[in-house]
Order: sequence, then C-alpha cells, then structure tokens
Amino acid sequence: MTSDEEEDSRVAATILVLESIPGGSELVDWFGGWPAFGDGEILHLNLNRRGASLTVGTMVSEKGFYGGEPYKEALITFAFKNGDAIDVSLQGFSHQNVMGWMWLRFAEPSEMPRSLVGVGLGQGDIEIEIGPCFGAFGTIRATIEKITVTPVDDYQKADEPSSMTE
Repeated sequence: MTSDEEEDSRVAATILVLESIPGGSELVDWFGGWPAFGDGEILHLNLNRRGASLTVGTMVSEKGFYGGEPYKEALITFAFKNGDAIDVSLQGFSHQNVMGWMWLRFAEPSEMPRSLVGVGLGQGDIEIEIGPCFGAFGTIRATIEKITVTPVDDYQKADEPSSMTE
C-alpha cells in the first residue's frame, strides 16, 4: 500500500468512527470534510474518574483544506464513557502539544488486563492515534460517548484562567 493509499484508508476509518459517535457528523461538517487535526493542539487530557475527556484546539480555513485566511477556530472535546476502561500511552506532554496528525479507528479486540477482569468495566472500543509534531504523541483507547465543537476566537487562549469556567 502506498503512503497515499494508507492515508486515504486512515481518513475513511476516521470518518466512519466519527459518524458513529453523537456529535461526530457535526465535527466533519465544521471541518468541511475530513477532519485534518494536523497542527491542532492537545489542550486538556482530563482523566477524572467521573468524566474523562480529551480537548483539542484547532483551526481550519473557511475556504477549505489549506485555503488560507480567514480561519475559524474551535475546541473539540471528546467525552469518554464512564464505566469503561481508558488506556493512555502518551509521551512528551508539555506546555505545548502540537499534533502531526490524529486518526481514529475502531479498536481490535484484545485481552482485558487481569486486574480489570470481573470488575464490570468495559474495554474502550475506539483508538485515537496522535502523531508527533511538538510535544505529546501516542494512543488513547476509550469509548467516546460524544463529541462537542465549541467555536472560539483564539483556541490558544481558551484555557487561560480568565476564559475558563469551573
């Protein structure tokens, strides 16, 4: 498979996964097609036992992929399902976490770790692969319950204390 064919396959898999999640179609619509997360930034990875989530800040040209100015920006939040295990394998999380790419795919069945057998946890059904650019990269396996797109003026300032609500 060529690199173009491999990318096409990953795009198709990502869109298929997104279309299966509440809010996923709205995300595809916001991007105006397949969601190119390249140069997006991981702002938050919240591993709270009562409501885990991943928040990514991103921008896209209003003219389409690589269309230039004007840009629109948003926070994309992936809310993970309570009651399912979340497996995280990330390296390099820092003050800036720019992604080279982010792909989603349905996870292959795997054996549940011995410490989780019989405790009632489900195993995450989606894998998020985050490619390196600067900062964090790796994988997250979770069940994504919903996706929300929150338009903002400047996603890089969206997590400053003055713009955050508790």
